[in-house]
Amino acid sequence: MFSPELFILAELIRFNGMARDKDLYESLKKVYYGMNKEFSISMYNKALMKLEIRGFIRVESIKKGSRMVYLVKTLTEDSRPIE
Repeated sequence: MFSPELFILAELIRFNGMARDKDLYESLKKVYYGMNKEFSISMYNKALMKLEIRGFIRVESIKKGSRMVYLVKTLTEDSRPIE
């Protein structure tokens, strides 16, 4: 099974490098639902934090309760694998 971080990166690429936090979460919930898996908001936030710390994404608050997620870099051969 792929990690949530990989799905987030794939969805951001599909969304042309940026997406609202809620839209990205809903999209990932549908992907996981299609695989008969649960995807909680805590799993989502943890995956976002991992990706932000590793420099793959940037998360900005645009107004109270709403965030934008930006793709900063994608996986390459020399990138450390996501665990």
